[in-house]
Amino acid sequence: GAPGSGKGTLCKRLSEEYGFSHLSVGDLLRRLTSSSNAIESISYGVHRGELVPVDALAPILKSSVDNEKKSGRKKILVDGFPRRLDQAAPVEALIGSPALVLFFDCPEHIAEKRFLSRRLAGREADDDQTFKKRYREFSELNLSIVENYHAKGILLKVSLVNYVIPA
Repeated sequence: GAPGSGKGTLCKRLSEEYGFSHLSVGDLLRRLTSSSNAIESISYGVHRGELVPVDALAPILKSSVDNEKKSGRKKILVDGFPRRLDQAAPVEALIGSPALVLFFDCPEHIAEKRFLSRRLAGREADDDQTFKKRYREFSELNLSIVENYHAKGILLKVSLVNYVIPA
């Protein structure tokens, strides 16, 4: 879903209700960049809400998924990935293909309101300009991702038009 669509909140609720392990790619990257030995190229992009290169993201995501599996967690909900279609195949080659892909469909005006009402730690600017940039990027890149997983028969589109995200 789009920035501000409620992905993180909904994925957290799904993980609690159905026993999934919830891996938020954004939270994972923000935690990683808060450490003193963070990779500069990742840290720079994360703090500005930009895309992390797949060659940097893939091993991080693989390590996190492997840790979840080692802990006995088999059902893993990966939140916020992929953000570009070219990210999917390299990561899926490392961690496996998803059984199901959820797409949270949220109108821009609702996503913007949600985005601007939150303040995420670790971001230099969660403001109107950042939202516009990230939403434009999402709009340009998302259709190919949705079409890819729809063609594979594993896409579930969830409309958030009338859904109120609980605080």
